[in-house]
Amino acid sequence: MQPRFALAALLLGSAAAAATPAQLADLREETLKARDGSALQLTRARVRVPESRARPDGPAIDLAVVRIRRAGAPAGRPHVLLAGGPGDSGVRVALDLATQGGAALAEVFDGDLIGIDQRGTGASVPNLRTAMRYALPLDQPASPQTWLPKIEQASRAVADEMRARGINLPAYNTEESADDIDAVRQALGEARWTLWGRSYGSHLALATARRHPGGVERLVLVSPEGPDHTWKLPSQTDQVLQRIAEHANAPEMVAQLREATARLARAPVRLDVPDPAGGPSVGLVLGALDLQWAIAQVIGDPRALATLPAAAREMSAGDFRRIAPLALQLRRQAGVGSAMKAMMDLASHGSAERLARIEREAPGAVLGDAMNFPARHLHAAWRAQPLPDAFRQPFTIAVPTLLLVGDLDARTPLENAREIAASLPDARLVVVENAAHQFDLFGPLPLRQLLARFLRGEGSLPARVTLPPLRFEGLPSARP
Repeated sequence: MQPRFALAALLLGSAAAAATPAQLADLREETLKARDGSALQLTRARVRVPESRARPDGPAIDLAVVRIRRAGAPAGRPHVLLAGGPGDSGVRVALDLATQGGAALAEVFDGDLIGIDQRGTGASVPNLRTAMRYALPLDQPASPQTWLPKIEQASRAVADEMRARGINLPAYNTEESADDIDAVRQALGEARWTLWGRSYGSHLALATARRHPGGVERLVLVSPEGPDHTWKLPSQTDQVLQRIAEHANAPEMVAQLREATARLARAPVRLDVPDPAGGPSVGLVLGALDLQWAIAQVIGDPRALATLPAAAREMSAGDFRRIAPLALQLRRQAGVGSAMKAMMDLASHGSAERLARIEREAPGAVLGDAMNFPARHLHAAWRAQPLPDAFRQPFTIAVPTLLLVGDLDARTPLENAREIAASLPDARLVVVENAAHQFDLFGPLPLRQLLARFLRGEGSLPARVTLPPLRFEGLPSARP
């Protein structure tokens, strides 16, 4: 493509439409100023695709797309940023990266940045977000028996309301979304592009490469989630908790977490928690699942990990004041959030072998099955059907693939990346030491250099990149 989405492309759009259902519309061009003062050329557009490709003449949906290029730069190889969640905005990821990175991004990228709001997210239409809360009680400890009926009721209400609006919820699955990504490629006139996916975005990138291998030049998979990794294995979470303990020089941490959950299972604790909104203190009853679920919700954040060893020590001695405000916040704010997220995860689901393994491992795991709670139990509430078993099988694609995974990542652990790499003949796996699920991909110089080398096609890459160690709270020293 020329530096701008050419008017000729629009005039020829009718011919292109015969080959693909995607339609390019509402082009707008702007100048974007990065923080370093550099000028960026921004093009916004919509790509219209069928809501369900089983019904090509049925309702259509609109995908929001942005393309970002340095002002005056020639066209280069396009790079597509697929957001995680599922449910995050790829448009926002691209805009934030461009404005924060500015001219320095040229050290990594050799072409345009493209952001896509996946179906049901961001500025795409329809957006499947909802404000529906679960209304979880505060005067009882968390438990599946108490919580699941309320969660199912809220989920069912949202599903019914969206169906009444004519939204075909089963169409919001990763295979349809993968076809969307390739439809955008065709609408933009690109032969091939590099797919960048983080967390769920890597799950989508792999599905896109599987279904449309001819359109993919390279894959960059960060904190990767493979075809059968939607539901987390409790044993792998335990392994990462042990690695965190080793990094923190806190060998007793895992045992302390077990003692804390056992203590709450025996006797839930009532606490008066300061109201974050400034009101009077709120009474809250904490149980074992409260602790497990709270850790599961924040375990990807390195700031939370830095406090975990100290919190474990306190809780094993019966002091739960540190975790109580988080538990209160989670109960108050817990809700459906996004019907798109629910439908995507429930459709991706898990193989029979993985589900059986979760059931075997959960009773003895530190966090039980909290990493998958409550989503794994909501098929009936959403009337969701899993994609065929073949979707979850490994596959092979002969394109250069870079996998980056933090050694302290409990959401998409190192074992995930190894499984993915084993099926891809041109995969390079790099472990990012001292990194959790969330880490700054474009900030540290070693990571930027690594990405640039991969995109230049250099064959030899390091097996590990080391970031500065986490500063664990209240501990004498951490592993160097």
